Amino acid sequence: MYFSEAFNVDREIINRYGTIDISLICDTPLFIDPMLIFNSKKPAYKKLHDSIIRYLHFLAKKSSTTTLSVGDIKNYYTFKEVKENWLGFSLSGNRGLALGKDFAKFFSEKIAFALDTHNISSSPHVEKVMLLYDGTGKDKLSDFTTNLIKGYLAHYTESFAKKYIDKSRCDYFYVERSFFNYETESFVSEQFYLPFIINKKGKKEYVLLTPADILREDEATINKTDLIENNLMVRNSIDNDVLRSQVENYIGIAIRNFEKTHTGKRQGISEKQYARIEKYAFIKALEKWPELYDYYVKLKENDTENVIATARFERDRIKEQYITIVEKIVSDFKQNNYIVNEKETAIDEARERIRFFKNRIEFGGVYNYLYFNNQPIESESMLQHLFKLVWCRTTYNFDSEVNNGTGPVDFKVSLGNDNSSIVEFKLAKNTRLPRVFNQVASYKQANNTNNSLIVIFFFNEIELKKVQSLIDEFKIKDLIDRDIFLIDCRKDNKMSASKL
Repeated sequence: MYFSEAFNVDREIINRYGTIDISLICDTPLFIDPMLIFNSKKPAYKKLHDSIIRYLHFLAKKSSTTTLSVGDIKNYYTFKEVKENWLGFSLSGNRGLALGKDFAKFFSEKIAFALDTHNISSSPHVEKVMLLYDGTGKDKLSDFTTNLIKGYLAHYTESFAKKYIDKSRCDYFYVERSFFNYETESFVSEQFYLPFIINKKGKKEYVLLTPADILREDEATINKTDLIENNLMVRNSIDNDVLRSQVENYIGIAIRNFEKTHTGKRQGISEKQYARIEKYAFIKALEKWPELYDYYVKLKENDTENVIATARFERDRIKEQYITIVEKIVSDFKQNNYIVNEKETAIDEARERIRFFKNRIEFGGVYNYLYFNNQPIESESMLQHLFKLVWCRTTYNFDSEVNNGTGPVDFKVSLGNDNSSIVEFKLAKNTRLPRVFNQVASYKQANNTNNSLIVIFFFNEIELKKVQSLIDEFKIKDLIDRDIFLIDCRKDNKMSASKL
């Protein structure tokens, strides 16, 4: 499952080298945050950051001096996903979405915005573009950055391979577009000595390692949500008295106008309403005074210790969840061997595997592994990852993230076109749970023609009561343990083995 197993390298060696023991079955949910490169004191990272900014300047010059053709956009702004590093958010394999033409067009139009610091922040930052992007875009940001430092990652992996990996597991590969040649204005492919795996097509596929200290999980340090949520901090950091006065006056007017519309109403204005109006006014102020973006970036530049510490915590959490916990659960599944006696229908087979999964969590002690720092791992993707482990030794096709045209489903179990079922995982705290139950109730009325199963995880008493209330509301109690499965992940209600 892991790099250490595939290449027979002790995990401690991998950790000492400063990288991650990546999964070679599905992506490890980490991404490269450019701010971690910028904030580092390592000379090599300083060069990496400078090379990224140099390429941005090249793109800006191209955009300003020539009319970009479709070929130019494709060549300079469009990148394939670097799937060989096995980082990202795919639950099945290591393939994700590339940086396509729509994003390339968006990026080409915002290069000048990224480079203009208004003499406020100390350096341009590629992720500043994502503050204008509709969505988090952390995977796109990581893909863009990874492509621009691919040559460095190849050198980094090559050094490890030569020192620690058996020659039978390495070979020479051309890494496409590993460097950019500014004289010829073209990307260059170079050859590297790299470890490889055999992919599903029976071909050698090289693997790239990534330094752990430039990785994180949640969001990029510079991100839109953080900018809006911390708008007061940004406003307080403005050292230009005139600009600060203009911004505060602009937001003050928005608040006063809102108060006028509520004059005479019985209910007063809540703190949440004030905060919402402030945020909305701040978003409009960003359009009027783009320098505000740079004051936000400057705050992040000066928050080095906190940024590094937060990223380290996120990496530790991922190591615990996706490596340590998974190994413990694999061991549990092996010791409590699932007896394979496959059912004729996909939905019955899925039910059997869900029941085994539920049993191991609730009565096999696996619930203990669903916590990190005594806090529940309330991540649907993590639980989906664990469920994949249950589907060993099966003649059924078991696929995750399947899209049948109406949107992606968590899992599809099938044996031919006429024998299939889908499985959806949901956390009890998920705000969309009522919608899911409504769909189930509709299927029930349609003579139980639905061929789907829903698995709901709850971590406390409040979540359980919420689920029970919804079950009563939609009159679907008879579907429990048949089409709907509740899995109790609580720690505070389990008895010790000795008491049992």
